[in-house]
Amino acid sequence: MEKTQQQIEQEMLELNRQFSEFLHTKGIATKFKLAFSNMGEAAHTQHEQDVAQFEAVKAQSAEDNKEFVEFLHTKGVKAKFHLVVENIKSGAKASPQNTAEQIAKVQAQTAEAVARANAYGNPYAATPKDYTAESLANEFNAFLKSKGLDGQYTVVITEEN
Repeated sequence: MEKTQQQIEQEMLELNRQFSEFLHTKGIATKFKLAFSNMGEAAHTQHEQDVAQFEAVKAQSAEDNKEFVEFLHTKGVKAKFHLVVENIKSGAKASPQNTAEQIAKVQAQTAEAVARANAYGNPYAATPKDYTAESLANEFNAFLKSKGLDGQYTVVITEEN
């Protein structure tokens, strides 16, 4: 979690206030009491933040693993058995659709990889390709763009006779 400049300034002001209060406190016993009180407040605040974060992660985990949470909350061996059987049945029904989606996804990725390979030219082609200065510059710049370097570098090729 990134802190903004305003949050950092707020923390600095709070630390400055606490340190100033500490310096103006009279007596060693009261200074220790103040320091321990501040540490207790900080620990309590951190604990509240940790609890909130834990609850958020717990809720997300329960959302991601609905079947398992349902299984844990089901009472009795017989009910758990029926729940498992129902989950297997629903998984079997959804399996052909899931498989079709996965196949379509792989085919799309393959087509994209083939198109990307063709964009760079085929080094195994039977006939050599005639290159011009412009086509070479375009291929080099396409390569730089694919690597995310097109904002930093540009290739210019000139033909010399």
